[in-house]
Amino acid sequence: MYYVAQVIKDECSKYNCKQCTLFCPEPNTLMYTDEGHHAYVNTLRCKGCALCVYVCSELLKRDSIEMVYAENRDVAGVR
Repeated sequence: MYYVAQVIKDECSKYNCKQCTLFCPEPNTLMYTDEGHHAYVNTLRCKGCALCVYVCSELLKRDSIEMVYAENRDVAGVR
C-alpha cells in the first residue's frame, strides 16, 4: 500500500479556510463540509501526492493534514 492524506478534524475546523481543497489535483478527493467546518479526504481516490499537506503545513502553517499509511482505507479520511 502507500500513504494517503488524512485531515485532523479538530485542528482543521479551527480555521474554516478551505484552501487545501483548491490545490488537490485529483477531482472529488479533498472536499469540505460546511456542517463540520473541516475538510475531508476520500482516501479511495487520494493518490498520496501530499500537495494538501504542503499547502496546509508549509504555506498556511496550520498542520491540519497529515499523510498516513493506507493499509485499511476508508472514505472518511478524517481522524
